[in-house]
Amino acid sequence: MLTDALLLAALRGEYSLEAVCRAAGVSEAEFRRERDAYLRRSLPPNRATWRAGLAAPVDVWRDRHGIPHIHAAGTSDLFFGLGAAMAQDRLWQMDCFRRRGQGRLAELLGPEYLLSDITHHTLDLAGIAAREAGQLDPKTAATLAAFVAGINRAIEAQTVLPIEFVLLDYRPEPWTAADAIVSQRAIWWSLSGRLPSLVVGEAAELLPGGPLREAFLTPEFADERIVGSAGPPLQPTGSDDGATGSNNWAVGRGKTRGGAGVLGSDPHQRFALPGNRYECRLHGPEDDALGVTWVGSPGLVYGRNRRIAWGLTNSNASVRDLYQEEVRRDDPQQYRDGATWRTFEERRVEIAVRGQPAQQLTIRSTVRGPIANHLLPAAAVEIAPPLSLRWVGQEHLDDMRAVLAISRAQNWEQFRAALRDWALPVYNWGYADVDGHVGYQCAARIPLRGRIVRGYREANNPFDQWDGAIPFTALPSQYDPARGFIASANQAPVDDAYPYPLYGAFASGVRALRIRETLTGASAFDGAACAVLQNDTLSARARRLVPHLLRRFASNDDPAIIAFCEQLGGWDFRYDLTATAPIFFELFLQHWKRRVVAERFPERLLSLVTDPGSVTTRLIEADDLPWFRSDEAAALLECARQAVATVHARFGADPSGWVWGALHRIVFRHPLST
Repeated sequence: MLTDALLLAALRGEYSLEAVCRAAGVSEAEFRRERDAYLRRSLPPNRATWRAGLAAPVDVWRDRHGIPHIHAAGTSDLFFGLGAAMAQDRLWQMDCFRRRGQGRLAELLGPEYLLSDITHHTLDLAGIAAREAGQLDPKTAATLAAFVAGINRAIEAQTVLPIEFVLLDYRPEPWTAADAIVSQRAIWWSLSGRLPSLVVGEAAELLPGGPLREAFLTPEFADERIVGSAGPPLQPTGSDDGATGSNNWAVGRGKTRGGAGVLGSDPHQRFALPGNRYECRLHGPEDDALGVTWVGSPGLVYGRNRRIAWGLTNSNASVRDLYQEEVRRDDPQQYRDGATWRTFEERRVEIAVRGQPAQQLTIRSTVRGPIANHLLPAAAVEIAPPLSLRWVGQEHLDDMRAVLAISRAQNWEQFRAALRDWALPVYNWGYADVDGHVGYQCAARIPLRGRIVRGYREANNPFDQWDGAIPFTALPSQYDPARGFIASANQAPVDDAYPYPLYGAFASGVRALRIRETLTGASAFDGAACAVLQNDTLSARARRLVPHLLRRFASNDDPAIIAFCEQLGGWDFRYDLTATAPIFFELFLQHWKRRVVAERFPERLLSLVTDPGSVTTRLIEADDLPWFRSDEAAALLECARQAVATVHARFGADPSGWVWGALHRIVFRHPLST
């Protein structure tokens, strides 16, 4: 007989599946049926009504997609229902997000999560969240309190906890307002901290000043801007190849079917199962909207109500700096702050690690922020002075108030008014309404500094200090532009006519180009056309580069090069799963980027500097950069040969296996799968 104890022993990996089935006298098929039945015990009911302690009953029902629809007569009761539904669906994920922000994942999941814990302890997100919980405005505080109460009521009512709690043998702690804030602030760090781009900016100093350095720090397709005219992006500090970035657009009346605005938004994050966001439908006296919130916090970050729809993409505009601190020569416990020598503050924390002794960590801080050298790759800081971190997320934010107000907005003016409170992350917000109006608004608290710095700043240089932020009214914005649509895809938002220093590690404009050319020719655009664009597989990068590669390789008689050209010749530049050309093109680009980087950077930095910006494409297209000190043409040929060899090595000699779907794959792994 298969008991719960035997079942759990198998799921914990204490015994093999075969051993458990043999001991229980069941087949593997019977084991799986019993396992699935056990897991279903913790699933929430499709319909539930919450009553105790509420002003009126709250009804929650889940549609055929599992999305909860929450109905309440009062706002506090509505967000109680959201907290309860979310806890029923995502309790262990919520606990992990809370623990991530608190720096407590390793005690649950082991040493693999130690660096995450060290990072979040260094940021002191738990301390920040505790302070923030006491600084919320009364209305936001009441909403958050109701949300947290719903979470705790669901925990109390859950007779069978999700399987992860059972396997790890612990119970979830009650939730607090600070827990919701720390969960959210950890997400904000993941979207706006991104210290490696500062490392890349510092590495750029190894390049000679002028065209080489500028090309390295400028994204490809840099003439694609969200607003403004064409031209090089304003003071780039690095680039992002944009392979996994976000997209959004809004098409206005005159180009849509029926006259209402049409908005598409797919703000990407790393693939996960479940995803980091939570879909829901809210029916209340102030809220009548559906959309997506972050797991562990209330408010719809993108969605729609009866009048408007809104979406977003991330902007990598810089909201954090690393400062090189000057240490006193005769006393390493002191650092210079202007004309004063100050003692480093020290904070000691202990990090529990499952299956290992606890780790002791001493965190030093300056008036600017914590010393962060240990958060950077060793190769990047092996000779660096102490680097202190300043980040907007260490300040008071009204992000929760903003996101609650956004979903209640009924027009462009109310939408922008809500965004005045938005400080982090830097988001490109897209807007459309039922009257056919569309708009774009960049919103965030973007610090003003006295000079542009691509890498580390000087702690005692007055031009490197923060002096307020770009005024909200001056942030990039568009409303009903003449072209009939707005669009963003993580590219640079403005051109060099913009009066404020708005800079960062912006993405390639390749996705923005594809969106623009599609929407420029659009008419009678509707939801179906929006879905087609969301699923578009044509690569503007391949369309641009392949003809140049074929031209440069045309006279070569190497069998591998001939085979490479045969694959790319006649390609329609679409990444369909059954197409063969994409696998050769992408593997070529992979080898080519590595070769380009290796030409100019020392080996110790090759794992850090992975994207050479516009250098990759310029060398193929125009060959107008003296980047290579060796034979560039030979390097191109060698990368094509490597691509062909990689295909054969990984997928065999049979061409039927050389398809994009064989390479373009993802495996979803649960944190407990090991």
